[in-house]
Amino acid sequence: MVHSLRDLDNRSQKHKIRTEVKQRFGGSCAYCGCTPPVLTLDHVVARCKGGFDVRSNLVGACRRCNNSKKSKELWQWWQSSPWWCELRAQRLSSEVLICKVKRS
Repeated sequence: MVHSLRDLDNRSQKHKIRTEVKQRFGGSCAYCGCTPPVLTLDHVVARCKGGFDVRSNLVGACRRCNNSKKSKELWQWWQSSPWWCELRAQRLSSEVLICKVKRS
């Protein structure tokens, strides 16, 4: 069952999910590959664009990438950035669900 981080009551469950998401790329930024002291969680599809707080829509990202991406469409932002990497993109595509969520 897919759980939203916002729906989980137990802090340790939320922490576990956040940690798993951040470790998905070995503790490095999913976009640029750097290994900062602190990784943020980025919504691949921004919540304001219909994305959810679920593992399949979250990646660990450095502050630089997260602040640069904001709520932009992933591929438009990433491919025009200096951090674009075809191999990382293939890995990201296999690890997370990258699609828009249709709102009713």
